[in-house]
Amino acid sequence: MKIGLVVTALLSISTLATATTLKLSPDIDLLAVDGKKMTGSLLKGADSLELDGGQHQLLFKVYKSIRSDQQEQVLYVSLPIIATFNTQNISTVAIELPHIENDRDAQRFDSTLNYQVIDAKGSNLPIRHDVLHPAKVSSSTDLEKVMSDYNRQDRPASVPAFAQALTATPGIPLVSVPLNSPIVTPNSKNASEQMLQYWFQQANKEIQQRFLRWGNKQPIKGDRT
Repeated sequence: MKIGLVVTALLSISTLATATTLKLSPDIDLLAVDGKKMTGSLLKGADSLELDGGQHQLLFKVYKSIRSDQQEQVLYVSLPIIATFNTQNISTVAIELPHIENDRDAQRFDSTLNYQVIDAKGSNLPIRHDVLHPAKVSSSTDLEKVMSDYNRQDRPASVPAFAQALTATPGIPLVSVPLNSPIVTPNSKNASEQMLQYWFQQANKEIQQRFLRWGNKQPIKGDRT
């Protein structure tokens, strides 16, 4: 079987995941996405972030100027929040916060986590959420390690696959996949080949060889002999 046909075989899997735009809010500090730390330079000036369609996990804090009981403006900082949801076949999502204008609103938010993840039509997505202890998320924290440790546990918003992406199990080679690599718009005429080549190159040599052996055993589409 030709390599070009192997590329076409993988493309059908790649095209199932539609890109999703995550709308960013100035009140939300996005710390990590799918176990990967978000740097200030990546998000600077951005009002959205492109994700692949599928399972996602966000770690974020809410920063908001509110009125204290003494009617003074103070900065409210929420607990570190984890939200897990699926964007398969959804083009746009955003985190919708409740009104947080004073101390009472802030306390209610901390206790209920009454935010929503919504799509472009304002419909709520099913979500799982949790919070981390503030001491675990500081300026000196290794967020990727924190999230990897979290995802290895049976927690309300854990996603084991994101822990596996950072921590290899002895004896089991893992593909190093950039979970939040920028969305690339390939040439439409060669989209299948370009997408497959990209994912093929992410695999290690052993997995590439296994895939080629598998591809050579597959029937050629349209071949009736």
